[in-house]
Amino acid sequence: MKWYITKRLLMLIPVLLGVSILAFSLIRLAPGDPAVTIAGQHASPQVISAIREK
Repeated sequence: MKWYITKRLLMLIPVLLGVSILAFSLIRLAPGDPAVTIAGQHASPQVISAIREK
């Protein structure tokens, strides 16, 4: 039983890494600017640049 738990915990590391990379990649590859998406379509250029700086 101890071996099973250890094995499952060790398999958790690559799974979490893979899911993190996939989620990050999908967000970055999505069309459009993330700052515009966060601020909204009618945001001023100052607001968008402030979001980009964060």
